[in-house]
Amino acid sequence: MGSTTPLHVTNSPLRSTQLSPVHSNISSPREVERLAKARSKLLESECNQTPTLPPETREQIRYVSKDGKCRVNLGYISERGRFLSDIFTSFVDLQYRWFLFVFMMCYITTWFLFAGLYFLNAFFRGDLGQERPLSTHVEHLVDQRPCYLGVDGFISALLFSVETQRTIGYGSRTVSPSCHESVLLVMIQCIVGSMIDALMVGCMFVKISRPKKRAETLLFSRTCVIANRDDQLCLMFRLGDLRESHMVDAKIRAKLIKSRQTAEGEFLPLEQTEIDLGYETGSDRLFLVEPQVIQHNIDSNSPFWELGPQQLRRQQFEIIVILEGIVEATGMMCQAKTSYIETEIEWGARFEPCMTLEKGSFRVDLRRFHSTYKVPLPDCSASQVHQLMLLAEDSKASNWGTWAEGTAEEDKDKQPSHGGFSFDNILEERASEDNESEGSAGKS
Repeated sequence: MGSTTPLHVTNSPLRSTQLSPVHSNISSPREVERLAKARSKLLESECNQTPTLPPETREQIRYVSKDGKCRVNLGYISERGRFLSDIFTSFVDLQYRWFLFVFMMCYITTWFLFAGLYFLNAFFRGDLGQERPLSTHVEHLVDQRPCYLGVDGFISALLFSVETQRTIGYGSRTVSPSCHESVLLVMIQCIVGSMIDALMVGCMFVKISRPKKRAETLLFSRTCVIANRDDQLCLMFRLGDLRESHMVDAKIRAKLIKSRQTAEGEFLPLEQTEIDLGYETGSDRLFLVEPQVIQHNIDSNSPFWELGPQQLRRQQFEIIVILEGIVEATGMMCQAKTSYIETEIEWGARFEPCMTLEKGSFRVDLRRFHSTYKVPLPDCSASQVHQLMLLAEDSKASNWGTWAEGTAEEDKDKQPSHGGFSFDNILEERASEDNESEGSAGKS
């Protein structure tokens, strides 16, 4: 993240990297051993991945600062002419001191430029050597065919240039209609002055009304918390709006910035991974009237699935949170950003409620906006909790099956014996009855 500090490779400690298709066809033991040694050299061990930077240094190499400024500097730009192709945006993006400097220099440059042209025009026509007092009648000056009345030097030409461009018109300095080039210069200066006015006033208006300052009244919690919500491990942070004019169509999204090394040895600095904040369910679209707690469910698709509290301390990453919306007052798109590093994540904590009902209306206590409190949470990752739950369910199912079988056997043993008649018994009984009837008939 910084130019002088090396980036640490941060692979997930519980997620194994798959071999590439090239490595899957290897059958020679010697080749496998050689690739294993090469792989151990490419991928750093977990102890080397542990960030050993002090908190002050770690704070300086943030990708995005807490106030939303991206700390990435572009260097060695060879084609700077591209900025001139979009000169309006270049002016708006300037800092205020440079913007005001360019603003003043545009006017001063045109004033001096046309003053020099007026002075040279009068000099080559020989009007500067003639003494013409300001009280000289205009009809008398027209007979002498002068170019400029009251211009006898560069300072007077400069004053005439300022009066012409700013349409001041004191009336002491005028242009003679007999000097055609002077009339053309006045027309050109008026057109150039109007273009400069339109550009500078437009840039000033856009710069003052930029929605970037609207982000100053949007609050993000200082830390993230991890706790259970509805039997689901969640990463949560809180955001709010200080203004009564709310954001329209506000949307929230998050990115995970983390460096890693691929199975082929390619180093990916500051790789961006999307963090799901409820895009499919619509939870990322906010009605930002009161402070809201945004949650990310840590499931099997989450980058924090295999990270517990110990692994979080050993990792080096950054979570970028981006809030976008339309400013209700101006209708312009606004974007606010902040970031959370690994030391700003509280394991086993929740945000304190800051909403109360007072006198028939809801009241927000912003003193509790950043406050958190501890809750019980096991020191294991979501993946480990899921595995433990599966083992518990399996053992419960097996115990239930054993108990059911034992109960069935006990019921069978305890079942009372009764004279049940089968089909064979019925046939035997009928045959014996027939024999008895025949015997009685023979005796008779």
